[in-house]
Amino acid sequence: MDEEANNPDDEVVPGTGVNDHAWEREHRHPTPEQARSIGYRRRDAEAKLEQHQQEAREKAAHAEEEGTADTKD
Repeated sequence: MDEEANNPDDEVVPGTGVNDHAWEREHRHPTPEQARSIGYRRRDAEAKLEQHQQEAREKAAHAEEEGTADTKD
């Protein structure tokens, strides 16, 4: 068998030796500052989602109230 055959792992981790440190830097765990930033963005997104859901519930309840009021007349 040829030793130069492409293994699936060859494509996952570059083995040139020249930029291995760059690949590791890009794929390691986030720094504390990056983790904090991710946390802030996640909390903002969750708060915004909750606000949109609450507005949708209120809109649906309001539409339902008006729908039942129209049928009673």
